[in-house]
Amino acid sequence: MEHFTGSRTSDERWEISRTLSAITAVLLALLLVGFYGMTLFNMREIGKQIVLIKEHPYPVTVAAGQVETALMQLQTISERVKYVRTDQAIAGVESSYETIDSRIRDKLQLISDKALFTDNDVEAMQGEYEELVLLKNELLAMSGNSEISDSDIATYVDEQINPLINQLLRQNDAILDNASQSFDTLYEVADQVIFRTIVASSVLMAAVLGALVFYLAQLSKKRKQRERLQRNLETALSVAQEANAAKSQFLSNMSHDIRTPLNAIIGLTAIAGTHLDDTARVRECLSKITVSSKHLLGLINDVLDMSMIENGRISLNNEAFSFPELINGFVTIIQPQAKAKQLGLDVVVGNVDKETMIGDSMRINQILLNLVGNAIKYTPAGGNVRVKIAELPDGRETYRRLRFVVEDDGIGMSREFADRIFDPFERERNSTTSRVEGTGLGMSITKSIVDMMGGTIAVESELGIGSKFTVELPLEIIDIDEEFEAIDLAEAKVLLVDDDADICESTVEMLAAIGIAGDCTQSGENAVELVVGAHKAGRDYHTIIVDWIMPGMDGLATIRCIRKEIGGETPIVLLSAYDWAEIEDEALEAGVTAFLSKPLFKSKLYHAMRSVCGEDGHFERAPEHQQALDCAGKRVLLVEDNELNMEIAQEVIEQAGAIVECAWDGVEAVEKVKRAPEGYYQLVFMDVQMPRMDGLAASRAICEEARASGKKRPPIVAMSANAFTEDRRRANEAGMDGYATKPIDFAEINRILKKYLS
Repeated sequence: MEHFTGSRTSDERWEISRTLSAITAVLLALLLVGFYGMTLFNMREIGKQIVLIKEHPYPVTVAAGQVETALMQLQTISERVKYVRTDQAIAGVESSYETIDSRIRDKLQLISDKALFTDNDVEAMQGEYEELVLLKNELLAMSGNSEISDSDIATYVDEQINPLINQLLRQNDAILDNASQSFDTLYEVADQVIFRTIVASSVLMAAVLGALVFYLAQLSKKRKQRERLQRNLETALSVAQEANAAKSQFLSNMSHDIRTPLNAIIGLTAIAGTHLDDTARVRECLSKITVSSKHLLGLINDVLDMSMIENGRISLNNEAFSFPELINGFVTIIQPQAKAKQLGLDVVVGNVDKETMIGDSMRINQILLNLVGNAIKYTPAGGNVRVKIAELPDGRETYRRLRFVVEDDGIGMSREFADRIFDPFERERNSTTSRVEGTGLGMSITKSIVDMMGGTIAVESELGIGSKFTVELPLEIIDIDEEFEAIDLAEAKVLLVDDDADICESTVEMLAAIGIAGDCTQSGENAVELVVGAHKAGRDYHTIIVDWIMPGMDGLATIRCIRKEIGGETPIVLLSAYDWAEIEDEALEAGVTAFLSKPLFKSKLYHAMRSVCGEDGHFERAPEHQQALDCAGKRVLLVEDNELNMEIAQEVIEQAGAIVECAWDGVEAVEKVKRAPEGYYQLVFMDVQMPRMDGLAASRAICEEARASGKKRPPIVAMSANAFTEDRRRANEAGMDGYATKPIDFAEINRILKKYLS
C-alpha cells in the first residue's frame, strides 16, 4: 500500500514536470516572436525619424540660411542709394530687389510648409517682410526724386529700412534655432528608440537564455526528483519499520509492566485469602496490593494522558491556587516514596514572593511528580534527590517565571539518550534500567504540558553521576496575598540550624522580609557554641529553629545540649521535611517548643514566628501536628450506581465517623435532597455516569431547587473515573464544588471530608 502511494506521487510529479517543459517550449516560441515583432516595430520608428529629419529640419535650416543671406544683401543694396542716385544705379537696385524678393518669398513659403514648430513666427516674418517691400518701393521712389536730399535718403534707410531688416534677421535666427532644436529632438527620439531596442533585445535574449536554463534545470530536476523519491521511499519504509518496532516494543513493555503489578495484586490477594487468621500477614499483603494498584493506575494514566495530548484534547485550567499548598501536597505524595527507598529528599524554596497564582495546579503537580518520581526511581538507596524552587522576573508586570530544578545523584543517562528522552515510548536500556518499570511516556507528557504552558524544560546528565532537570513556567500572580506586618524583636535574633546552605540562606532572607534578624549555622556543634556564647554575653537568641536530620549531631541531640546549657526559656522549633509523629514524644521530652515542616514559605514562617512570639494571643505546642479526622454526627449522601464502589466509599466515609445515606441514581439523589430539611446533609458525593439521571444533571437540579426554595444546598463533590480537565470543567459548570477521581483514594476522600465537615 505504501509502495502504491509512493508511485502515485511519482506520477503526479512527473506530470507536473512534463507540463513545465511544455510551458517552457511555448514560452521560448513566444519570446522569439516577441523579439522579431519588437525589432520590426523599432526599425520602423527609426525610419520615421530619419524621414522627418530629411523632410523637415534640414530643408527649413537651409531655407532659413538663404533667407538670412538674402536679407543681408537687401541691407547692402539699400545702403548703395545713400551714395549713388543715378538712374542707372537706381535701376540696378530695383532689379536686385526684384531678384532677392522672389528668392525670399519662395524660401519663406518653404519654411512655412516644412517647419514642425508653430507657424506664428513664419507668418509674422512674412507680414513684416511685406512691410519691408513697401519701404523698399518708397526708398526707390525717394531716390528718383531730386528734391529729396541725400541726407534724407540716408536717414530713411537707417531709420526705416535697416531696423526692419534687422528685425527680420532676428526672426530668421529664431527659426534657425527652432530647426536646430527639431534636429536635436528627432535625434533624441531616434536614440531612445535605438536604446529601447537594445534593452528590449537584451531582456528578451536574457529571457530566452533563462527559459533555456530553466528547461535544462527541469531536466536535471526530473532526475533528482526520481532519486529523491527513491530515497524518500526508502526512508519512509525505514521509519515505518522503526515505528512498528517502537509500537511492538511499547506493547511488550506495557504487557510486562502491567502484568507485573497485576500479578502482584492477584497473587497477594490469593495469599491473603489463605492467611485470614494471620492478621500481620494479611496487613502486609494488603499494603503491597495498595502499592501495586497505585503503580498500575499510574501506568494507565500515562497512556491515557499521552493519547489525549496526541489527539489535542487536553486543555489547561487557569484558576487561582495557593502555591504553598501545591508544594506541600506534592511533598506529602512524594516523601513516602523517597523514604521507602531510603533516599534523602530536600525541597528548597527560594525567593517566592507571591504565593497566590493563576494556572493549572494539577498539571504543575503532575510535572513535579513525573520529574521527582523519575529521580527517585533511578537513584539507588542512600542517594539524594533535591528540588529547588525559585521565582524569576518574567518581563510582564503581573507574571513571574517559576523555576523548578530537580537534581539527583543517581545512575544518570547517556548523552545520546538525553537528546531523545522527551520522545514518546523512549526508555534507556541497560542492566540497571531494565529492572525499572514504566511506559516511557512520563517525560514526553511532561514536555508536552510544559510546552502548552509556554514554559521550557532542559536536562543535564552524566552516566554514573546523576541528572538535573530544569523547568521554567510563566504564571500570573494575584496580588491578594496577606500583608506581613513586621515582627519587632528589638535587638534579639533568631538562630537557624540546618546543614543545607541554600535553606539557611533562603530562610534568613524570609526572616528579614518579616522584620526579624537571623543568624545561621550548618552544624549542631556550632549551634551550641553560638547559643552558649550569646547567653554568656547576655544577648540570648529569641528563638532557635533546628533541623531534625543533620550529619554529626542531629537536631534532637543539638536541642538537648542547648537546653542543658541555657535552660528551657528560649523557644526551640524543630524543622523537618518528614512526619514527626514517630518522634513527637521524644522531641517534646528533649525540649522542643513547636514543630515546623519543610519546605518553608514566607507565610508559614511568619505565622510560626507570630505564634512563638505570642502575637496571636495563644501558643500551640505542636501547631502542625495532624489530628485524627472526626466527622461524628455529620451526614453524607453517597450517590453511586455500582454496588462495589458504593461499599468501598461508604466504608471510607464511615471510618471518619460520618453517617452515610445512599442513593443509586440521580433521580433518587435529587428527591432525597429535596425532601430533607435544610442542613440535613452536610455533603454529597455524586457519581457522574449513572442510569436515569447522571450526576451532572442531578447537580443542576439540586442547585436549581435550592435557588427556587431559598434553602442552602449541601456541597456536591463529583466522584468519577473520568479524570481529564474537560470533565472537571463540566462538573464545575454543573454546580459541583469539588472533584474526586476513581479508583477511590482514601487520602483524597479524607481531605475532602476535612475540608467540608471538620
